[in-house]
Amino acid sequence: MSQEIHVVTGATGRTGLALCAELHNRGAYVRALYHRSTQFVPFLKQYADEAVFADIRSPDTLAAAFSGATYVYHLAGIVSIASKIDADIEAVNITGVQNVIDASLSCGVKRLIHTGTVHTLPFSDNTSVLREIPRFDPDAVSGAYAVSKAIGSNLVLDAIKERGLDAVIAMPSGIVGAFELTRSNFGQIVVDVAERRLPVYVTGRYDFVDVKDVVKALADLAKLGVSGESYILSGQTLHVKEMIQAAASAAGVKAPKLCLSLDFIKLFAGFAEQDALRKGKTLTFTPYALKVLGDNCNFSHEKITALTGYAPRPPAEAIKEQVDFYFQVYKKNFQGANIK
Repeated sequence: MSQEIHVVTGATGRTGLALCAELHNRGAYVRALYHRSTQFVPFLKQYADEAVFADIRSPDTLAAAFSGATYVYHLAGIVSIASKIDADIEAVNITGVQNVIDASLSCGVKRLIHTGTVHTLPFSDNTSVLREIPRFDPDAVSGAYAVSKAIGSNLVLDAIKERGLDAVIAMPSGIVGAFELTRSNFGQIVVDVAERRLPVYVTGRYDFVDVKDVVKALADLAKLGVSGESYILSGQTLHVKEMIQAAASAAGVKAPKLCLSLDFIKLFAGFAEQDALRKGKTLTFTPYALKVLGDNCNFSHEKITALTGYAPRPPAEAIKEQVDFYFQVYKKNFQGANIK
């Protein structure tokens, strides 16, 4: 095939699905990789020329999936609010990245666009502007997600320096917006607000970015990014209260009024995490999650803006689209499905 092939790992995730749609709209040939969530494959195929099974933990499946690929966008990963890395996170966010690197090199991929995160940026105060750094220090960040992504991103940098890999690293902040089929932690909050199931929320704020802005940047970085460089894809700071109000407004319901302070919830967060892990329940308020809502989130996107003209939309608009997608697509097609 003479046409360039764009391979997207984690294609059934929100960012992966949105990227497939963006590439498809640009006229690219898209090979979308899925691991689980097979019930989404028919939906995925409207944005992809191929939908192929692949497991980043299995080098054999990657070799077949990357065959003939020009660009590989690595988005598959585990986003966790747990405090410590477990075996699954290590297998996907660290060993899985190494497998993607090896397969990219062995298959002659032109460029790897690796998705890292702004959580890998260290800081010493809550006012400094956070910009890109040349290398990541896992010991300078906390939480399973941040530490594992720092290690994984360093594997990419090492392969660039030592093995001749052509790659760039994209670092999104908190992604919101449409195309969410598998629920994120913040996505669950948005849904709970829309369905009037959230009686209380916490203080705090974070930088949120529209998924559509993120995937446009990823597609641009494939052609315009400088190998070995990282690029922050941030949006705007939004307080939790503002996020709640935006979701409620989009759904046409009243926002919850009861608000608890981060300091109060932190008193119970460690116990709640251990209890959830012991009982096999989904993690909600963990020390790491609460820390993020109080941390520095002054991320600068000047570098990607100078390169591509990146200009993120207000996150409230993306939250409205997220609510609309939930009611108009997810509830009508997938509600009640056994999503894994």
